[in-house]
Amino acid sequence: MAAYPVTERIARFASETTLASVPTAAVATAKIAVMDSLGVALAGSQDEAGTLAARIAQDEGARAQASVLGHGFQTSAQQAAFANGVATHALDYDHGLASGGQPTAPIIAAALAMAESVGATGEQLLTAYIVGFEVTAKISQSLYSVVQHGWHAPGNMGTLGATAACASVLGLSLDQTRHALGMAVSMAGGVEANFGTMTKPLHVGHAAQNAVLAAKLAASGFTANIEAIETGTGYYDTYYRVTPGDDTPLVTLGLSWELVESGLKIKPYPCGGLAHTAIDAAVALREEHLKAGGNSFTAEAITSVDVDVTDRTFGRIVFGVPRTELEAKFSMPYLIARALVDGRVGLDAFTDDAIQDSTVLAVAAKVTMHLGADLKSNQSGRPARVAIHMADGQTLNKRVDSAKGGDIVPMTADELRAKFNECAVHVIGATSADQLSDAIGSLETAPDLQLLTSLLRGPAK
Repeated sequence: MAAYPVTERIARFASETTLASVPTAAVATAKIAVMDSLGVALAGSQDEAGTLAARIAQDEGARAQASVLGHGFQTSAQQAAFANGVATHALDYDHGLASGGQPTAPIIAAALAMAESVGATGEQLLTAYIVGFEVTAKISQSLYSVVQHGWHAPGNMGTLGATAACASVLGLSLDQTRHALGMAVSMAGGVEANFGTMTKPLHVGHAAQNAVLAAKLAASGFTANIEAIETGTGYYDTYYRVTPGDDTPLVTLGLSWELVESGLKIKPYPCGGLAHTAIDAAVALREEHLKAGGNSFTAEAITSVDVDVTDRTFGRIVFGVPRTELEAKFSMPYLIARALVDGRVGLDAFTDDAIQDSTVLAVAAKVTMHLGADLKSNQSGRPARVAIHMADGQTLNKRVDSAKGGDIVPMTADELRAKFNECAVHVIGATSADQLSDAIGSLETAPDLQLLTSLLRGPAK
C-alpha cells in the first residue's frame, strides 16, 4: 500500500498541466512518440487483429464521433479508442519506456478518440499525450523493483495513464479526475498468459476504451474512491501486494519530466521487445562476418547458435518453431534466424509465407535459448549474448546490453522516418504519409484535428 496521496497528485497534474508548462524538449519528444504511435497504429489497423477490432466497432453502428484508423469510417469515441488501441499494439511495434516495457500504448488511442469527439485542438491533444505519458512513466518507475506477477503493463498501468490523458482533454476538475482514476483502477487488467495471441493487443484496446469511459463517466458525476490507487485494497495493494512500490517517482510528477530525463525506447523491430538485444547481437555478428569476407549464414554453415538471456526474457519469449505470425514475434529461434539470414527483422518477416520460409526455419532449428546466470535486467536494458558455432570451427560471439532505439543507442532521424514510412505508406499512400508527418510536426498550432484525423482515417471502404 502506498503512503503518498498518489491519486491526488496524479489528478492535480492532469487537471493543471498546460503545454506552456511543459519543457520544450519534452514537447519535441512527445511529437516523436505521437508519430511513432500513429504510424504503427496505421500498420496495425491492417493486421488481422486490427481488422477484426475495426469490424466490431463498425458493426456497433454508433454515432460518428471519432475516426477508426485506416478503415475510412467514424464511430463513437469508446469504439474508436478500442479499435485504434488494438491496432496500436497489434504488431508489437509501439514504443516503450527507456526503462523497459510498453505501458504507454493505450494513451494515443484514447486521447485521440476523445479529442476528436469533442473538437479539441492539436495543443489539447499533445498536452493530453504528455500528461498520460508522464503519469504512466512515473507509475512504472514506482514499480520498477516490484516482482512482476503476470500483469501486462499496457492494460494495467496504461489504463491509468490513458485515463489521465482523457481527463486532460475534457478539462475535468481535480475532483472529477480523482473519480475517473478511481474507476480506472477497477478497469485495469490484462495478463501475460495471452502473449503470442490477439488478446495481447486487446489489452491495449480495452485500456483505451475504458479510459474514455472513465473520463466521460466522471464528467457526468459518476463517482469512485478518490484514493483508489494508494488505499488498502486499491491499485498498489491489490495488483502488487507482495512487493510494495516506491512512491518517490510520483512525488516528482510535474517537477521532473520522463520525456526529457529518460526519453523513449522506439522499437526497430516489430516483435517482443525482450528479444531485441539478442536480435541486435545477431545483426551485428552478421554484418561483421560478411565484412570480414565470410559467407552468408545458412543451416549448412552453422552447427548451432546459443542465445543467453535474462530471466524475464527467458520466461516470456517462449515459442519454438512458430505456427502463427503472433507466435513468431515471441519465438527466439525464429527472430534470431531472421536476423542472421536477412540482416533485419521488418514487418515482412511476419507474413504467413515468411514464417514458413524453409531457409529461415532450417537456421531456427539450430538456435537454442538459455537462461544466462550472469545476465541481469536493469534500467538500461536486458542484456543478451549470442554465440554462433560455425561448421568450419569458428565461434562468433557478441553481447549487447542495451537494445537499439533507447537513449543509449538511439535510432537516427532517418531511421525513425523510415519506420514511419514502412508503417504508413502502404495504408494511406506516400503523399498522405508526408502530410501526416507534417501535421504531427506542427500539432501544437493546429486549431482542430480535422486534417490529422482525415489522413489517419483514410478513404471510405
